Amino acid sequence: MKRLRLLLIRSEGSDPSPVDQSLGARLAALHGPGHDLVDLEEDSFGRGDIGYLEKRLHHFSGIVGATNVPESARLSEIAEKLNVLCFVSNNNVSVWQGRRQVFHIGLPTPQTATAVAQLLQRAGFGRVFLLYDATEFQARVAANMLGALDKCGIRANSKAGSESGWLDEARRWKPELFYLIYSEENRALPIARLFRSEEPKIPLLLGRSLLRSSFIASLGAAADGVLFVDLFRRGEQRGDPVAEFTSALLKNAVDCPTANHGFGWDAMALCAVALSKGGGNPLHAIEYLESGAIIEGVTGPFRFSRENHNGREGPGPTRISRYRNGRLVEADHV
Repeated sequence: MKRLRLLLIRSEGSDPSPVDQSLGARLAALHGPGHDLVDLEEDSFGRGDIGYLEKRLHHFSGIVGATNVPESARLSEIAEKLNVLCFVSNNNVSVWQGRRQVFHIGLPTPQTATAVAQLLQRAGFGRVFLLYDATEFQARVAANMLGALDKCGIRANSKAGSESGWLDEARRWKPELFYLIYSEENRALPIARLFRSEEPKIPLLLGRSLLRSSFIASLGAAADGVLFVDLFRRGEQRGDPVAEFTSALLKNAVDCPTANHGFGWDAMALCAVALSKGGGNPLHAIEYLESGAIIEGVTGPFRFSRENHNGREGPGPTRISRYRNGRLVEADHV
């Protein structure tokens, strides 16, 4: 079979999400499923300036984008026009718009919210205080979380971090758990430090985006005992395909894989496997993906269809991990 020419593309800048996705995708092209057929090239672009890619994509059968929602939407338009198989890590359906060439594999926000609420319900929590970053995305995450908690019979109070007096209100409300819904480390760090110093006896749960070695290191001693929304089962022997993924990252000095590492790895692996199954033809690769076959990824299983190019079903892989004594382990009790 002929080699598969794949392009990995990301926007330039210091945002850790595309950086982690790119590393995960690059390592999958070297070590993941179908890697022996992959010829990978990489490119980057200035934030939002993705139009020039149209000229380059004529030479590739697949593209993996470490891109935000508007960039992924533009990339999907180009992929459809040129009939190139395209994988991105966003969960927003606006990226897809029914284009057969495009697959968007991020975990849907309602799925994650439901899973977290059910885990908290099983742990016996009855009152949860949510503090979220005042961005459109995090406000939507908080709204989904409120709905999921309500369905589980858990009382919740929600405030934007930009509102004054949130700490006093949290104290008056007396939550059993404090859930910080932020993505940017520099915005979340002072809040997490403040809450840990002022209310050390109330469990602190941090969103999945903050589960990063750099954030844990910045928290210092305050990180001990903190809970994180997680994708991976930490602290135990794991089988394929996760073992290959974690081993590849460890060899690249990453001892704490992030969700974005996993999304990047799965996007590249799915692209390579589908094209190999389709003999290098994007349309045949799409037929394989839409066949309903269950494909195991490091961020959970996928089952795509003509109507579902996200591939996520059921409760998903979400779990809760605890940082304790310098390591992450799955929380057997919260």
